[in-house]
Amino acid sequence: MDVINELKNLDFKTIGSASLPVKLIVFAFVLVAIISAGIYLDIKPLKEKLQRAEATEPKLKREIEQKQRLAANLEAYQRQLAEIEVRFGELLRQLPDRREAENLIVDIAQTSLANGLRNQQIQPGTEVRYEFYAEMPYTLRLEGPYHALAKFVSDTASLPRIVTLHNPAITLGPGEDAMQRAEQLQMTIVTKTYRYLEEGEESQ
Repeated sequence: MDVINELKNLDFKTIGSASLPVKLIVFAFVLVAIISAGIYLDIKPLKEKLQRAEATEPKLKREIEQKQRLAANLEAYQRQLAEIEVRFGELLRQLPDRREAENLIVDIAQTSLANGLRNQQIQPGTEVRYEFYAEMPYTLRLEGPYHALAKFVSDTASLPRIVTLHNPAITLGPGEDAMQRAEQLQMTIVTKTYRYLEEGEESQ
């Protein structure tokens, strides 16, 4: 009971004169407090780290599931990639080199003549370069009947090399006779051919 009374009346300024049991109790209390504070301070960051890990767990699970699906379909993806590479190679082979591209406009002009059209103008535009190919535009002004113009468009689209047609504009031909003007339509159209970029050439 004396120890209890002594603890009740304990003054930390005079703790040095306290009895041994009281000193041991105070020491044990301080030791427990220090250990408890150490454990709390050590566990708190671990708890926060655990909470962050738990928060990222759903995202990691989704990523694992996605990767598992990709791994399960890897062979199918590899086959698709091989098919794409083959197709890409086929498309590349349709792109001419510079000399062939320049000759291609001759083929287009000959196609127009074969369809009974008159070439009033063939004007080259500014070449535009991309990553691995260049676009070569030409503006054509042709004259002839409607069916010949339509046949020219169809035949040009059927050329073995890639040629695209853009911005067609058709007007009546010159003269005062309406029938004659309708038979001599004038068409302005932009044709674009494409070629490989040769070694040393850079895209714009």
